[in-house]
Amino acid sequence: MSYNVREHSYVVGGLGVTGQACVRFLLQKQATVKAFDTRANFTLVTDPDSDIGTDMQAFMAEKVTCTALSEDYFDGVDTLVLSPGLALNIEQVALAQKCGVEVIGDVELFARLNASTSDATPAKRVVGITGSNGKTTVTLLVNHLLKSCGVKSIEAGNVGRPVLEALQSDADVVVMELSSFQLETTSSLVLEAATVLNISDDHLDRHGTLEAYIDAKHRIFDNAKSAIVWRDGEFVAPDEQIIADAKGNAASNAVSDGESNAASNEESLASKNIVEYGLGESTTGFATASFCGDGSTLGDEQSLYITFNGEKLIALSNIHLAGMHNVLNIMAALGICLQLGVSPALAVKHLHSFKAAPHRCVEIARVNDIRYIDDSKATNIGATVAALEGLAPTIQGKLILIAGGDAKGADIASLSPYLTKYVSHVFALGKDAHLFEKSFAHTTRVATMKDAVKAATRLAAPGDVVLLSPACASLDMFKNYMHRGDVFKQDVHDLLNLHSKNDDAVEATS
Repeated sequence: MSYNVREHSYVVGGLGVTGQACVRFLLQKQATVKAFDTRANFTLVTDPDSDIGTDMQAFMAEKVTCTALSEDYFDGVDTLVLSPGLALNIEQVALAQKCGVEVIGDVELFARLNASTSDATPAKRVVGITGSNGKTTVTLLVNHLLKSCGVKSIEAGNVGRPVLEALQSDADVVVMELSSFQLETTSSLVLEAATVLNISDDHLDRHGTLEAYIDAKHRIFDNAKSAIVWRDGEFVAPDEQIIADAKGNAASNAVSDGESNAASNEESLASKNIVEYGLGESTTGFATASFCGDGSTLGDEQSLYITFNGEKLIALSNIHLAGMHNVLNIMAALGICLQLGVSPALAVKHLHSFKAAPHRCVEIARVNDIRYIDDSKATNIGATVAALEGLAPTIQGKLILIAGGDAKGADIASLSPYLTKYVSHVFALGKDAHLFEKSFAHTTRVATMKDAVKAATRLAAPGDVVLLSPACASLDMFKNYMHRGDVFKQDVHDLLNLHSKNDDAVEATS
């Protein structure tokens, strides 16, 4: 069924980057639109490529409401396009629903318009990526691999580019990073492939319970043609029982022969359009295995490889992204590319040219065999756990952690077993540094990032890693997590005098 914006009357709720992009799009399409914002003041996002700047200025002056709404505000309105920064339980949404107004997000608007394209302008193929951690890295990596393999693709969504801008691009494929906030207002998005990378406690202040958060994430599978699933993850499959049934077991599968049973399992997974990945060996999907020089799987001198259906793809030693969690991210990206017709063997050749997004487990310096890694994006406990578990198997020496900030009410004590298992010493700073002291005996509280870097460097020896992975928000001391990561990098460079003498030792992060 075709969808024409001129046949509808819209209210855009929230005028951040996404909301303003929706307004610009609807004005370009000559739709009837007005907007509200819950803030008294906000900044107009300038778009130098837009030819409707004057119209946008006039719209902001004449058709934006920042005061309380009444029922008559929604007279003649049939659709509220709600920005992801606004929760579904605010009074403006309740009022709209009382007035019979449908509430959607910009991703759902994209989905309806994309499904309404003609033979002259075919629908874009879309893949969707969500999860508590790693989704930006995987989104950017998928887009990089597709483009490197000749696919005309573009990234959009929570990664930064509004999805309606991607709709107007000349790309054939849209790689979408989707947050739980975006997914809860999305119902008809058709995806070639979908993945929930991982689930950990996050955004519970918005969703209320872990179950509600998981439900929001799982909406990504509703209209997906295939699922890319971490075989060892919890709450990441479209239906946990699908995977169990596909693998089969002695109680439910009468096939007794081992080889026949394996073949049956593989066919069952394939029939359900599920591609699995994970660390450890497997003859189906993506896995890891050791190979010696002649390609056999036995021998004294072994090297660990990513494999696909048992065949080796790339040695982990040739992967420049730090940590085993990034090995999982690579597998997920390769699985998504596979569903778009790009073979893993071809895609993996372009891994070396991928530059990771800043502040996501990026090595920023290596001096005297001591590595300094910026994971400032780790603003919650789950992200720091992922970094610790991912990096620990790759480290020969000690792991020294710089952490702290605003814990946002999270239980830092839940980090204790991971700190005990993986970390030699913690240097904690910021508002909730004392919580790290209570949770881990080998913790020293410091006043500034510079103090943390100096102290960590004094303690470090060749083979060690100094990791900034705060497990906390940054706003108690910094403008944002990017500023925090930049300060860390600057302090490392200042201390080690890397600016002009040793540029080769520093991996660029921008």
